[in-house]
Amino acid sequence: MKIMEIKFKSFIVWLILVMLMTPIAPVPAAAADAAPAPLKTGNYYYSITPDAGSSPDRVTTTGLVSSQNGVLLDGTSLYAGWMGGANSYSTVRIVIDLLKDYPLDRLRIVMNSPNIYWGFKDITVKYRPEGTLGYYIASRHVRTGTDLNYAVTVPMSNVKTRFIILEIRRTQAYQHIPLTEVEIYKGAGTEELSAGPALTPAQMKAELSKDALMVDKYGQWISETWTGKVASDAQLQQEYASESTALAGVALDPAKYDSYGGIKSKGKFESTGYFRLQKIDGRWWLVTPDGYPFIMKGIDAASLWESGYKTPTQKSDGSPREIFADLPDKTVYASAYTQEAGVLYTSFVVSNVMRKYGSSDYEAKWEEMTKKRLIDWGFNAFSKWTKPKNVTFPNVQVLQDPSNLRRIQWTYDVFDPQNEAIIDSALKPQLQTASTSKWLIGYAYDNEAGWNDEIVKQILTFNASSPAKSAFVDFLAPRYNNDIATVNRLLGTSAASFGALKDTPIDIARVPGIDVSEYIRLASKTYFSTIRSIIKKYDPNHLFLGSAIVPTWRTSLDWDQGAMAYVDAFSVDSYTQDNQWIARYEAYGKPLLNLEYSFGMSTRGLSYISAPTKTDSIAARGTAFKTFVESQASHPLFIGSGWYSYYDQPVTGRPDGESYNTGLVNQQDQPYKELTSVMKTVHAGLENLHAAAAASLSPPPASVTIEAEKHNVQLGTTNMTGTASGGQYVGSLQPGDWVAYANVNLTGMTRMEFRLASERTGTVKVRLGGPAGAVIGTLAVTSTGGAQSWATSRIAITPTAGPQNLYLTFESADGKEIGSIDYFKLYA
Repeated sequence: MKIMEIKFKSFIVWLILVMLMTPIAPVPAAAADAAPAPLKTGNYYYSITPDAGSSPDRVTTTGLVSSQNGVLLDGTSLYAGWMGGANSYSTVRIVIDLLKDYPLDRLRIVMNSPNIYWGFKDITVKYRPEGTLGYYIASRHVRTGTDLNYAVTVPMSNVKTRFIILEIRRTQAYQHIPLTEVEIYKGAGTEELSAGPALTPAQMKAELSKDALMVDKYGQWISETWTGKVASDAQLQQEYASESTALAGVALDPAKYDSYGGIKSKGKFESTGYFRLQKIDGRWWLVTPDGYPFIMKGIDAASLWESGYKTPTQKSDGSPREIFADLPDKTVYASAYTQEAGVLYTSFVVSNVMRKYGSSDYEAKWEEMTKKRLIDWGFNAFSKWTKPKNVTFPNVQVLQDPSNLRRIQWTYDVFDPQNEAIIDSALKPQLQTASTSKWLIGYAYDNEAGWNDEIVKQILTFNASSPAKSAFVDFLAPRYNNDIATVNRLLGTSAASFGALKDTPIDIARVPGIDVSEYIRLASKTYFSTIRSIIKKYDPNHLFLGSAIVPTWRTSLDWDQGAMAYVDAFSVDSYTQDNQWIARYEAYGKPLLNLEYSFGMSTRGLSYISAPTKTDSIAARGTAFKTFVESQASHPLFIGSGWYSYYDQPVTGRPDGESYNTGLVNQQDQPYKELTSVMKTVHAGLENLHAAAAASLSPPPASVTIEAEKHNVQLGTTNMTGTASGGQYVGSLQPGDWVAYANVNLTGMTRMEFRLASERTGTVKVRLGGPAGAVIGTLAVTSTGGAQSWATSRIAITPTAGPQNLYLTFESADGKEIGSIDYFKLYA
């Protein structure tokens, strides 16, 4: 029997080889089973007319586009495109009307990018048959990988469909969106026999605002299943019982920590009764009121009543959002509802907590559970935004800027003389109330709102009624010897006086960058000095922690640098994957906090915040957390951070539309255990990691040589040619003249060397901030024996941190020019 089996198998192998080697005549196209051709019927309509791509639609679209003639269903490489920019829409929508119901097998959406600046974050596909009012969600696809040629296939399972909506979101504002092709394939089943009337452009526009069912009664994404998805109130209650048992013995370990979370093993230091800062063995620490070192391991937005956890139940016109399978009962779960400006909101977090912990004393039980969770996971502070009413942790208080300040885009006019009184009045009660709190670490003022060139650009278009515009002219005039003719030539204006210049629009492109830089620094000093003064006036006991700046968004290094003299510690919101944001501020030596960061994934109807925060699983969120937090703690300037946020945002969007997976806990009050278990381990070792951090900062830069003629702006001097090497130099250095050099890194520099030539005596002064700014070094010039007799001289300079705008000014007793400079060098 075995011999026969072997012979038979050998024959089969031989037969297969023969068949593979034998040429097969091609089947004529008519005889082959041809793939079905995609549908090409009806019309489509854009929410935003394409402004890029190789698409004729961008030119001809004033309403409907025929599927027969448009670019999206033409089967070619022609494509529609939408350019990104500072003010670009985050989402592009397209609605397709097939004119009648078809059973659909699948959709294939092609989005080929010409280069890396094109792409998308995710695409949601909705559909509806003619006989229904609302839409269904067929798929929500999140882009993966970096391939420029990209296609998404969406199974439709033969559902009858007339209308299809594509919603395409950008990863960030400057990303360009391509849409090459939409292939619609008919499936099995009966299509309608006759076409209905085509919708008008107005009707198609109305389609785009129609809702699709998104969430169930617990606020969960309805189009996906997963292990642990809540199916009943009883499930929630059982989870409460199990978790309560598991955490029954959780409490702060008094042998390891003081009552504030300060670590006892690092020694006891001066106890002032309030949180303070101290450098210990070359590393910055917070110190608790009892005198123990403390690294802030914070959680943001931890209140059950956090406004970012609620979602609107109505559209802007007051009509209901048809996205909820079942909203919480308005009587039973009345606490879950709030109304603001005529809009009704609900919080699935609140209604789910009520279901889970009981409708009468749910908040107290929830607070007890939340406190035990946070202690168990290693958190020791409420670092930003809201906090539970009756859970006592060290905390940071955010002082919001008053709404009646004179606004400029995302910030306000810091030069308005009314500011101080307005801010004083608004902050005084808060500061006085908190001034004796032992649990308060300190204050952050405002949020993510610095100044950059964009703010200055707008200010320069204002007239004299703007304090900021007047302050700019008042700042600029003395830099150019109050000479309006010189300033007019510089700016391309024709103002009769500096008063008239305040009413004259100025093109920022004509303003030297170094002047814009110094103006922003002046604004920053004005802002931070005012806030510090008000805080210390009413509360001298607590720290001023800055404004939680996003290092590369809505700020500039000039603004950030201007803060350093006035803050006790500098805070940021850095949604990144490593500690490189610290390098930006390292030179200033200030203690640093990161008050917002997190990592998320696209799942269960939620999304990640930005590309640097994207992960692919709950476990990967934990891995990213470990890498990021440990990298921060390994820096001697780092004193703490805050994870944003305790709960996920709602799938259906918070009031501003955000729906991010940022939580330690989902909106059904279920912890992400694969994440929190990592946090528990990492937090336990964070103080030891910080204590072992290298105590010294990065070494100072190597010596640098700057050719004198490479200035960024000057007044009165002349570039000349004729040194011994045949190079250029700066000459005709007369009293009142100056030259300026932007962004010179002075960190660690203590000496300067000048190569100069002179027939007379005089003085060169090295200044910061402007031609009349602080002097950090003085060079006494003596005769070198002639105008082309070059010599070098060295001077000491005052140690200064960070990149600075460096000015050289010139003086002489007889009022005559003092010579020429070829170059200067900076040394550590």
